Amino acid sequence: MRPANEYRHIFFDLDKTLTKSRSPMEPSHQELFQRLCEERDVTIITGGTLAQMRAQATPRFNGMYIAMPESGNHALAKDESELWYEPLTPTQLAAIKQAVEELKTYFNLTVKDENDLVEERGAQVGYSVIGYHEDIEKKYAFDPGDVKRRAALNALPDMVQRLDAAEVEVVPAGTTTFNFIPKGKDKGHNVARLIECMGWAKEDCVYVGDALFPGGNDESVMNVIDTKSVDVPEDTFKFVEEILS
Repeated sequence: MRPANEYRHIFFDLDKTLTKSRSPMEPSHQELFQRLCEERDVTIITGGTLAQMRAQATPRFNGMYIAMPESGNHALAKDESELWYEPLTPTQLAAIKQAVEELKTYFNLTVKDENDLVEERGAQVGYSVIGYHEDIEKKYAFDPGDVKRRAALNALPDMVQRLDAAEVEVVPAGTTTFNFIPKGKDKGHNVARLIECMGWAKEDCVYVGDALFPGGNDESVMNVIDTKSVDVPEDTFKFVEEILS
């Protein structure tokens, strides 16, 4: 990695990186984030929806960063103009729905709200095993390190193969979720696409995320640009301080 203060274009994951899971950015972090947005190019890329991104990053920063929801398969410039949007096809959605039912059977859990498990986001589908709005401590305790979710995918090879035939890939994400995305169009693909679109030099870019490990949903970025692994938002903002030094 280069010295932190030499990076000009900063990419961030959202959950467990900029904010806690499904939570707004801490007030104590907002001044640093504002300074960063004013001095550098900031991009947020997440598996969640644009609305969820705006809520967690807080409306205070609307128009100050490039938004890449749905693992970057939807991208908007700072001025809200759309750079691209590539939704899933009906065939892909049908394969995903079948896979979600198989995963529900595999985990065989009683959940608080059956209607809180699946989000169809357009260019991506998310399935939370215990629920998106479950107690945050339960979410953090469910599957640290993505072990249970990777085991599920290993135990269901026929499901993974059917998804592959439909041009869909599935990866663990966040604290309790599986993200279903168009095959090959992961975060790494879309980070590289934005860099080319903006005419940036890769050596001036860095990605900050909590899932930069084998099988993590940030892993695909590792062969594209420099990366900084963090565990919690506090780690992220220590790095932001280094960038701004």
